[in-house]
Amino acid sequence: MKKILTLLLLIVFIMGIVPVSASASTVMRTYAVGIALPVPGEKPDFTAEQPIYTNSDKITRVEWVEYDEGWEWNKDMTANDTFKEGYWYVVYVYKETINNSKFSSTVIGYINEEEAKLNGAQPTDNNTKVSFYKAYQCSNNNKEQRTLIKNIDLTVVKPVIGKTPTFAKVDTAQYYSKNYGQPIPNQHNGVVWENEKTNNYLNISNAFKADCTYSVTYILEAKDGYYFDLINTKATINGKTADISLGYIEGNNKSTSLLVSLGGIVPGDGKKEITSLDLSVTAPKDGEKPDYTKIDDNGYYSNNGINGTSTKIYKNGIAWYKSASSYISPGTTEAFKGSSEYTVKIALTAKDGYKFANTVSAKINGKTATVETFDDGSINVSVKLTALSKEHKHTDSAWKNDSERHWKICTNSACGMITVAKETHKDANKDNKCDVCSYAIPKATDTTSTPDSTPVDKPTDPSDSKEPTTSQPSDSEVDEVVNNTDEGKNSEDTKQGKDGTLIWIILGGVVLLAAAGAVVFIVLKKKKANK
Repeated sequence: MKKILTLLLLIVFIMGIVPVSASASTVMRTYAVGIALPVPGEKPDFTAEQPIYTNSDKITRVEWVEYDEGWEWNKDMTANDTFKEGYWYVVYVYKETINNSKFSSTVIGYINEEEAKLNGAQPTDNNTKVSFYKAYQCSNNNKEQRTLIKNIDLTVVKPVIGKTPTFAKVDTAQYYSKNYGQPIPNQHNGVVWENEKTNNYLNISNAFKADCTYSVTYILEAKDGYYFDLINTKATINGKTADISLGYIEGNNKSTSLLVSLGGIVPGDGKKEITSLDLSVTAPKDGEKPDYTKIDDNGYYSNNGINGTSTKIYKNGIAWYKSASSYISPGTTEAFKGSSEYTVKIALTAKDGYKFANTVSAKINGKTATVETFDDGSINVSVKLTALSKEHKHTDSAWKNDSERHWKICTNSACGMITVAKETHKDANKDNKCDVCSYAIPKATDTTSTPDSTPVDKPTDPSDSKEPTTSQPSDSEVDEVVNNTDEGKNSEDTKQGKDGTLIWIILGGVVLLAAAGAVVFIVLKKKKANK
């Protein structure tokens, strides 16, 4: 199943969108993301993620060095140390090339999407090793003051053969969908549709086709005060578990953007599904003949000549049985006998544009009926009714109703037939209530959406608001302190590896650079969709 994620992996690094490397063997830019910034009382984060699935280089270790408020060296930190308010901390990221690649002598390193300082004049060990660093002051301003978005529950209009896709915008109290720029194609309101058979992305005029499956992807952005989490955020589309991938990672797997995808969607035939039936026939009554009046309702009608129905037994698709093998033949003068039990069977055919659901339920005169389905889409509905006495008189119930019509039935439990015919609701005074039965008529909703293909800006870099508690030293001042107190940091004498329990597989992504205007979508975990 081809998804929008595949496109991100295959397209983003071509045609100079993000100049990650000049060639397959020369690394021009290298990255480490997801490093949590120093917060008072918290422990240093010795993990880092490689946002681009590459065969050119890898992260070998992360180190933290502590300085006091006056930039006096204090110690090399361990996993048991904690950050102190106002102290300065320098994080080092060590990388080395693989598969015969080389770092460029002018390689640029990035930490959490910000350019970092190279530790030394250039890479070492024949341009196969490099380290870079950034300085941060410990402050509560570095702590994310946002609420986790735990659940994402999206509903999309199921595709219908011959119909064009819907691109309705998502907008909740916690997140919304929005467009990004290239390389994601055919975005409208932050929604992307893909034909999984042809690997083509649909625009607003492409119709769904038979014998194809489709995927839908939502590009979501967290609103102010909220964030997505790689581990704890769950997503569904139409009730099915969806694939998720984080976008702009800010540390500890937190992200303000998210891709949510569901594939294997089979387009429907466009027919309205009939899930329940409420049928009514003239109840059998002592001394009266069966009524074979044709049933003709919204979406279906009773019909002879289907499923072996015989005109000797059925008329207008209705039959009255005295027993399993004995029936009242239409056209005879035979009448019902009081207190005797009869089975009415009704053969129903769906009208054009309708179909019976596989689990359609039915009632006849208010009694739960047995439903038999057939391969041609028709159904047989049957129920046992006891013949009423000659003295039975109908007593009207209060109004009965559904979303479209209202009616009345006889309140006698042995009868239950409709006494006031079904009529469509009326709302002449526009108060959203039926003028006859007072049924609350749902307000009409506008299901159309206005496509918006205008790319929007990348998410704001969260570091913009993380002001230190004292003035930020200049790059040259940091360089002088680091170089004077931390000689030899470019060696591989000690290895502080990533936590061995980290099982998230980095599958790929797109680096978000202010200069390039691209979007970072880092696939760290992929959930299997229910199809």
